[in-house]
Amino acid sequence: MNNWNDYIYYLHQRIDEQDRFIRSLESRMQAIENDNNQKKEQTVEKVEYNFDQLKIEKLDGTLHIGLSPNDLKDIEDLSVPDPGKSSLHRQLLTELNGYLNNNGEQLIREMAAQYQIAPETIDPAVLTEDIAKQLPDRIAFYEEETKRNQHNLHEEEMKTYIADQIKREIRHSLSKYMEGNDNR
Repeated sequence: MNNWNDYIYYLHQRIDEQDRFIRSLESRMQAIENDNNQKKEQTVEKVEYNFDQLKIEKLDGTLHIGLSPNDLKDIEDLSVPDPGKSSLHRQLLTELNGYLNNNGEQLIREMAAQYQIAPETIDPAVLTEDIAKQLPDRIAFYEEETKRNQHNLHEEEMKTYIADQIKREIRHSLSKYMEGNDNR
């Protein structure tokens, strides 16, 4: 009879041990789930960045010039021409696309050589295509900025100003892109 009592006592102790272990696992699992839920619920209010501070590690992916994180969610929309755009917008888009088609790959190759980046590590066609997709948004940005800040410009002056600004922005962005991948 004593053996039965010992055996039942032993079983009771093992059940208590298992119960404590299960509760410990449940609390750890709950803590992990809470941490995971908190990470999912965290939102970024505002992200600000400057190309001067941007460091690019690899020569692949998409080069975004002048876009905010909110703009990136609608990136497909940037390549779709809007028939409601102004005549100036359409002229600039045509001019800048021509500039990219005629000079883009050469500009990229020259910058790669300047930064001693192996030519086979860069695909100029992909970079120019990425830049071209962003042109409508950049044109709209500069049109709006020019209207706000420089009311006295005629349409031709505005066109020249915007084209120059975007060409400068393209060169600056490519330069920063190459600096981030400098092989020296």
